Amino acid sequence: MRKLLGVLALLALLAGCGQAGTTAEPPPAEPEEPDEYEAMIAATPVAQVEGEAVSPDGRFEVRAEGASGEYVSGIQPPEYLQIIDRETGEVLWQDHGWLWQSALWSPEGGFLALAYSARTWCAVTVFETEGWTSWDFTLPDGNPIPEYTFLPYDEPWGAWQSEGSLDLTIGRGGDAGEQRYYTCAVETREGKLKGVVWEESREALPGSYDFDHDGEPEIVELVTVYGGEEQSKTGWYGLRVRTADNRLYWSRTLHESHPGWGSYFACRVEGEDYLLRYLPVMYQGYATYEYQFFSLSGPGEEQTVREGSVNFDMNFSEMHERFEPEEIAAFLEEVHGLLEDSELLLTTEGGNFRTGGPGSEFKDDLEFWTEEELYDESKSLEENIRAIGAYWEKVRS
Repeated sequence: MRKLLGVLALLALLAGCGQAGTTAEPPPAEPEEPDEYEAMIAATPVAQVEGEAVSPDGRFEVRAEGASGEYVSGIQPPEYLQIIDRETGEVLWQDHGWLWQSALWSPEGGFLALAYSARTWCAVTVFETEGWTSWDFTLPDGNPIPEYTFLPYDEPWGAWQSEGSLDLTIGRGGDAGEQRYYTCAVETREGKLKGVVWEESREALPGSYDFDHDGEPEIVELVTVYGGEEQSKTGWYGLRVRTADNRLYWSRTLHESHPGWGSYFACRVEGEDYLLRYLPVMYQGYATYEYQFFSLSGPGEEQTVREGSVNFDMNFSEMHERFEPEEIAAFLEEVHGLLEDSELLLTTEGGNFRTGGPGSEFKDDLEFWTEEELYDESKSLEENIRAIGAYWEKVRS
């Protein structure tokens, strides 16, 4: 009994000491579990700017800034999408970020095409870099890109043909829906950026050509652009060369109206492929025939191998300038020699669109001579040119 009373007294004494503030520190608290959504956001990548973030001259940059804290389809939009002056850091334009954004600068850096998309739609805005006014792309009928229609993700969605001329591909093709092609002309008028849109069709031409001589064949494409109030009416034609991965390499346009006449051929000389541009122009009796025979370099620039021209007129009067039959015949025979082993890619000579067929059969440059009743098939080209010139000189003087 005495032992039990002693134990109870000791316990009471210890309790009293605890009330005086002499108890031991409590064990540390267990760390709280992090919020699952916050952890998921922290591990979710932020969508960055794809394509060409920096302008060709290095002055401007399109950048994704910060994180929105939103989880959408496994990615996090940036908090802001900005265009900045790289030298000063000044923010020239800003909007909230998107699930996807891609930049495409014009060749001289005067324009920026910015494509972006949310979960169910996409859009393209073009900026000019002087006042940073913008133009939102619409279809030729004025409507925006339809919902659930997106830009390509495994091929270029756009390409600048030149400063102020932009081509766009809308749709991903295959099971994702057909692709449609558009060309846009943009310019600044009265301090604002304006744009005009035409739809175009594209056709890969037959044949395998290696115009840059790198061992990899290029894709040659014929483009028909539809314009005017009726989108079925042809506006002009384009000839484009694309790399094997479908990137635009080189392009030129021709029209059926007289100022836009011309012809392009694919020529093969000594086992190598070349392009031939031939422009035999005659207007009101004055003629300028010229050609350029060229290959393409790595960046798609023309590398001229041979070129020539000849000028003459059939107006044998006070305004007459020159007519040299030997020079004219030599020029024509030189060009026809290049055409011997060639394929017609595109011509609009005489206002008539044609494509395909042997270049050796191209006779548009001889129509003025061969349509004359004075042309004698038994004589040489020079003899005929000389005889026809003499005839018209006699008549008109």
